[in-house]
Amino acid sequence: MQFEDALEELECINEKLERNQVSLENALRLYERGMELIDHCEKRLDKAKGEIKKLTGKDGDNKIEDLDIK
Repeated sequence: MQFEDALEELECINEKLERNQVSLENALRLYERGMELIDHCEKRLDKAKGEIKKLTGKDGDNKIEDLDIK
């Protein structure tokens, strides 16, 4: 799943929960799915940070390495 897709789904879940028009069971399911999406987004962001470090180099010497952002 792409980061943007996960974020969009997370925003929809948030809107549903904020409207407070879902049953308790459905709210729990939505909350659980939201937590899964948050975990997914955090992992993708961590990977992106690592790729940025590859681009900039640990010592700041702006070297470029092959990226694998799948």
